Amino acid sequence: MPSKLGRALAIGSRCLTILGVLALAVMMVATVADVVMRNLGGTPLRGVVELVEITMLLAAFLGLPEAFLRREEIVVDLIDALLPAGALRVVKVVGQAVTMGVGWLIGYHVVTPMLDAYRFGDIKFELGMPIYLLHAVVLLCFGASLVTTAFVLVNSWRGAAEQARS
Repeated sequence: MPSKLGRALAIGSRCLTILGVLALAVMMVATVADVVMRNLGGTPLRGVVELVEITMLLAAFLGLPEAFLRREEIVVDLIDALLPAGALRVVKVVGQAVTMGVGWLIGYHVVTPMLDAYRFGDIKFELGMPIYLLHAVVLLCFGASLVTTAFVLVNSWRGAAEQARS
């Protein structure tokens, strides 16, 4: 039976994924409307390019936590068949730890540009949206991804320890 934390992470990451899907839908509708208006009216819709940029960012990053929680990230399994089961478990745990390290590093390097965008009042030109909010979404998604990856890492470590005992 899944733990309360596991269920909470699943619900939270699913909510982020749904927001990402909604962003994708907005991106598709805006693009179609822009193309139709360009062909019928001769003028594109103002702000659609920026809207597509923003929704693409949302669609890409909001799905990360659930992908990591469900272990559906891209993996390269060239040596999986060559390793014994115990060594493969260790490699997977190390891979998850490295994933956490890289996610933390990326998140860390988002903070300074986010603070700069806030401090200088950077906005999207046509939509007027503050750019620091986009950085904040990226930071939120990487933070949530770190939490879900840590949860999977701990469960993998426990599973490897239990299998080693039996």
